[in-house]
Amino acid sequence: MDFDDMLKDAWQAQAVPAAQALLHRRVQRQRWRHRLLRALEVALTVIAVLVFGQALADGRLSPSHWLLLPFYLVFLPGAWLFILRGPRRAASGLSESAHDYARLRMAQLRTGLRDLWLARVAAWSLLGYSVAANVGTWLHGDADWQSAALVLFGLSLAWALGIAGYGSHRRRALLREYRALRSLGGD
Repeated sequence: MDFDDMLKDAWQAQAVPAAQALLHRRVQRQRWRHRLLRALEVALTVIAVLVFGQALADGRLSPSHWLLLPFYLVFLPGAWLFILRGPRRAASGLSESAHDYARLRMAQLRTGLRDLWLARVAAWSLLGYSVAANVGTWLHGDADWQSAALVLFGLSLAWALGIAGYGSHRRRALLREYRALRSLGGD
């Protein structure tokens, strides 16, 4: 009998209430975090639709609106396509075998790693778009367009650096947990 089988048997044989309670709290915390992120995504989408919808209805589109509109026309549908396309994993009971738990958690970690990659691609895409917008406005725009393009560049640079810092920290944590669960999952 190898170590994985012994660990699996120990996991299934001893249902330690304290460990189950800890795991249950962790699952609940993950669910709340997921709900909070989805609420934030919905709020950002609603705010963007309201801001651009009001500007379009009033006919008062400023240079800032024109610079951000193409990005949101691509970003919002793309983001929601990935969110809605993502796998739905039913929260299973805590009494599953260690192998099943490990496989489920590894799938969640892979989804988290994919989301980090998408966030990094989106941040660098926004930075690239802001550089292109700055080049265009400095070649062909007036002072209003140039100042709006500089604000867009500053915000996109801050966002890209923030995502890079957060993403590298979070990626290391996810990979560390993934490697620890790999032996239980059998993958």
